[in-house]
Amino acid sequence: MVGNQMKNRILRYSDLETQLGMNRVTIWRRTRTDPTFPRPIRLGNSGSRNAAIGFLAEEVEAWIALQAATARVDR
Repeated sequence: MVGNQMKNRILRYSDLETQLGMNRVTIWRRTRTDPTFPRPIRLGNSGSRNAAIGFLAEEVEAWIALQAATARVDR
């Protein structure tokens, strides 16, 4: 995607699982324990505990880039 389309894209858990190669529980744990991991956002009725959750694609891409840069430095 190009330009604003990628910035505004929201990834659902299933998209994130595929992109990161992590399962839902691991992603959930990362949101709780890794301060660099993208924060989830509520979609729809923000007052509901059952509201759908998504992640901004731009933040996910930035996190992936950070992980790649860190992995290269640590080698």
